[in-house]
Amino acid sequence: MAKKTQKKEVEKVEEVKKNFPPIIARRFEQVRYNMNDNKVEAAWVTHLPNIRYLTNFSGSAATLLILQDKVHFFTDDRYEEQVKLELFDIPNLEVHITRDPIALCLENDFARGVAKIGIEAEYITYDAGMKLRSVFMSNTPKIKTVPIVSLVEKYTQPKSEEELSYIQKACNIAEAAFEKLINEVIKPGITEIDLAIELEYICRKLGSSGPAFDTIVVTGSRGAIVHGQPSKAKIKKNDILLMDFGCRVNGFCSDITRTVCVGKPTKEQIKNYKLLYNAMSKAISEVRPGMKGDYLDSIARSMIEEAGYGDNFQHSLGHGLGLVCHENPCISFRLKDQIVPDDVVLAIEPGIYLPGKYGMRVEDNVFVTKTKPIKLTNAPEELICL
Repeated sequence: MAKKTQKKEVEKVEEVKKNFPPIIARRFEQVRYNMNDNKVEAAWVTHLPNIRYLTNFSGSAATLLILQDKVHFFTDDRYEEQVKLELFDIPNLEVHITRDPIALCLENDFARGVAKIGIEAEYITYDAGMKLRSVFMSNTPKIKTVPIVSLVEKYTQPKSEEELSYIQKACNIAEAAFEKLINEVIKPGITEIDLAIELEYICRKLGSSGPAFDTIVVTGSRGAIVHGQPSKAKIKKNDILLMDFGCRVNGFCSDITRTVCVGKPTKEQIKNYKLLYNAMSKAISEVRPGMKGDYLDSIARSMIEEAGYGDNFQHSLGHGLGLVCHENPCISFRLKDQIVPDDVVLAIEPGIYLPGKYGMRVEDNVFVTKTKPIKLTNAPEELICL
């Protein structure tokens, strides 16, 4: 029985169906350059979004061992059929069905000739890292583990045409859901939580596989809670209503924020909405590959500060968008090391939050190219009044 189990666990799955897009080949090439720069002969990748970016696998259990001339993919028996349909046709790929990738790796000497193996410093837990280190170090010959920051991520920020198409579809669904919401659902008396439920239901009906993150719906003075969760608070006439939500298509996210007035807005509210829209638009119009994130942040932030609301805009201007809703680069005045790469998708979201009064945020998604930024969503230029 033990021999049969061992044979099962080293079985290769040959029927990979997906082609191998050039951008994915480039990502593997870049990861291997990174391995060389960090003087490691292998990379041990466990962060599922990174694995999906490299292999197209969407399951909840997987590990990659990347060598200079081979890739070992490990998953368990729940996904034995799924990998046949999803995995890219990666050159020199070996697929292994196992519940213990480390043991299988050592038993079959997959890391032969490896002295140092890079691990994902940001994502592997201390406990898992120590276990990995202990197991590899106890092997003969001993293998040292080397934590590497951004082992994979900086190469997955640029999006392929196919990935961009999924994000665009997720953006289209979010905008269509918003239109339906303002025309058919929003009215005084409905609670934040009921509105959030309706919004997520509409997104699902329109084709979203689920929310990209916890939907934010806050009304009136609760709008000053930047990441406020929907409550049983009822929307009142003349309230400012803030909704921050996103959709998923094939795992890829959209992330937009829309602010409306459920009634008649004040002159201040009309003015502040226009300020936020202009600040967002200015930042989007000027974003270019190679730009530092803190500089991009300053373009919008300076406009808000000049209007006297600098202390009321405390969060970052934006972030990358992909399989994870908040990816690098982080567009923040607090970070000096973030660079906007070519072909990245950004969410740009300036806001003003006035405690005891209301909160406003305007957020659109943009694709950054060498020639010009391409907007994937379009917030209303003027404050919508219902």
